[in-house]
Amino acid sequence: MSAGPYASLNLGLRVGDDEASVLGNRRRFRAAAGLSDREPVMVLQVHGRRIVTAEEAAREGRVEADGLVVSTGDPWVGVSAADCAPVAVAEPGGRRAALLHCGWRGARDGIAAAAVELLRDAGFDPATLRAAIGPCLHACCFPIGPEVAAEFDPSHLRPHPSGQPSLDLSEAITAGLLAAGMARERIATSPECTACHPERWFSHRRDGGVTGRHWALLRIEPR
Repeated sequence: MSAGPYASLNLGLRVGDDEASVLGNRRRFRAAAGLSDREPVMVLQVHGRRIVTAEEAAREGRVEADGLVVSTGDPWVGVSAADCAPVAVAEPGGRRAALLHCGWRGARDGIAAAAVELLRDAGFDPATLRAAIGPCLHACCFPIGPEVAAEFDPSHLRPHPSGQPSLDLSEAITAGLLAAGMARERIATSPECTACHPERWFSHRRDGGVTGRHWALLRIEPR
């Protein structure tokens, strides 16, 4: 229902779009996906590394965090993104998983590793976990200043036509997962750059901050 820079299925409130249009988009989305009016359970994203349970987020309301842990049968959870990476980490038995919102700050601060550590502490071997890194800003469109570049291992930086270093966000996230004990072959990464595909993805960087938001969702179905 959204128009202009928010066309067409913007799911983000408080980004400049007409509120009635966003609420209409959310109703359509929930109906198409089979979600209840209370789903997905979400957090107030602050570009940090805090991860809470779905139960805590549902109970407390607008909890400041950037990740949610779900168990079998929990409601759908979601994160919002428009260049930052949605990241899912799950144990293959379908008992526990985590959904993360991860931009450069989250990658720097190790939110992906924190998710693996939470699953390890719950009794799951990191080497058996699986992860998926969704569409996000790639190095082709992610030049950064020297102060940000200094926060990362040089292996996560790429040359950019602007002359600035550029961040390979997916690789920086992957490095965090590997450092926490995951196996690279169990990490799937979307090749799509959100800034390169205006017909498919909202992009905060590409659109100068005037753009919509996507939702990434996760749930473990009861057996």
